Amino acid sequence: MSAAEVWADRVLAGAALVGGEDVLGLGLDTGPLAFRAHELVDDGWVIAVDPSVDALEELLRHAHELGSAGVMYLVGDADVLPLPDAAVDACVGRFPCERVEDLAEAVRELLRVLRPGGRVSLLDRDGDGTQLAAALGDAGFAGVAFEPATDGTGAAVTARRP
Repeated sequence: MSAAEVWADRVLAGAALVGGEDVLGLGLDTGPLAFRAHELVDDGWVIAVDPSVDALEELLRHAHELGSAGVMYLVGDADVLPLPDAAVDACVGRFPCERVEDLAEAVRELLRVLRPGGRVSLLDRDGDGTQLAAALGDAGFAGVAFEPATDGTGAAVTARRP
């Protein structure tokens, strides 16, 4: 199993996705997580947000190769998510702690776009999860937990919007 598949499994397990849900995907790379999430939400949507048009075009190309529908692509970043309030049931992906200018603001954006009871399951690929977990707790998320990986894939961080 590749490193991408390992972290996708960890993130999806933490998100506990069910059919019909809409999911925000951050830092999805070429898409294994996006397409696996879409399989779980069935007729729900996966909304991939990335600041890189090239990354989104690669994700779209991969979707066409797989014949996958139900994945939407938006240019944006964690600091200013291009979604209305309470737009999604869950957020999955890699959280770019090292690339956001204001971590507290980025986490407030996640809180804003999640519906009540919405879940966050993110991989802090470059950290041990403590900084992201603390920011989620400070923003008002409940049930914040993190688990550093022993295989070098990063820390899994989960939380729930009250």
